[in-house]
Amino acid sequence: MKHKFPFALILLTFFCSTQTFAQNEAEPVKNVSQGTRLINLHSANVADKYELQMFIQHRFGDVSGGFYELFGLDESSSRIGFEYGLFNNFNIGIGRSSYMKTFDSFLKYRILTQSSTVPLTVTASVAGSFPTIKDVIPEAFSDFSEKASGDVQLHVARSWKSIGLQVSPGYIGTGYIPVENASYSFFTLGVGGSARLSKKVSVNIEYLHRFEDKIDYVNPLSASIDIDTGGHLFQIMISNAQQMYDQGIITNPAGDWSEGNFYLGFNLVREFNFKQYE
Repeated sequence: MKHKFPFALILLTFFCSTQTFAQNEAEPVKNVSQGTRLINLHSANVADKYELQMFIQHRFGDVSGGFYELFGLDESSSRIGFEYGLFNNFNIGIGRSSYMKTFDSFLKYRILTQSSTVPLTVTASVAGSFPTIKDVIPEAFSDFSEKASGDVQLHVARSWKSIGLQVSPGYIGTGYIPVENASYSFFTLGVGGSARLSKKVSVNIEYLHRFEDKIDYVNPLSASIDIDTGGHLFQIMISNAQQMYDQGIITNPAGDWSEGNFYLGFNLVREFNFKQYE
């Protein structure tokens, strides 16, 4: 089943909107969410200009395997990624996941920043992924356009002291989905929240709804605790999704909370600042 994802139109609209609405405010309000990812999905935060973030992400196997599989430690999925603040409010990112040997990339721009005069933070992201695994994808889906996925989202966030909320409407054109033997295009809506327990510790929850009725998996639901250690951000989570790039998260949450099937995991984020070379 073929799909056409209008990348050129999306990118044109994306960059035109940033030029129209981007602005600097004197008193920005810091988002309660600590990282550039809420848990699995993008948050409204962006890395600062000349800041490089290295992501080491790991999701263990299904905890329902019990002690025999050491509650998922015998099976895992991993991703390494890099996000860089190329300009003010503008990030680029790349990553590679062990699942389907998938490469992913994204562009991300913060259009508005919450401040004393602006009530919301608004960020847009455009992401894509491409699996490179051999001898798995059928010949009918061997073209680049059939393997590649594209996802565009708008992240709207607001913080009140120690509480923050985010809503992320989006649209995805998936690549080949192995368990479905097909590709689809549909709208999504992500919602999430963060609460600060202390200056360095926060808790998050994240849910995404798919507006389609063809994928058998349940919708992704995750919870995490974030710990800022000074040089690193350490996010420990439980989720029914084991993958860590947009298409995998949205279309392949193989666990089911109602049946006790979910995955333990973590994101380890290390920041490198290159501002001194400006």
